[in-house]
Amino acid sequence: MAKTVIDLDEEALRLAMARYGTRVKKEAVNRALREAAGRQQEETDDLADWFQEVGKRLAEVDPRTTAWRR
Repeated sequence: MAKTVIDLDEEALRLAMARYGTRVKKEAVNRALREAAGRQQEETDDLADWFQEVGKRLAEVDPRTTAWRR
């Protein structure tokens, strides 16, 4: 594991420690990072699924029959 020296937002750190029920700063920071990364991955996967679904729907559309009707 890499060691990095950073300045932390003390209030955010306190809230993270309370959320995860820990008194260990490193544990709170690592859990918060893993949670944020997991959410990002889920959102990326959801967006990829959405693009795939839109692509399928567009492939099924015949523009000659669905063009501006009046």
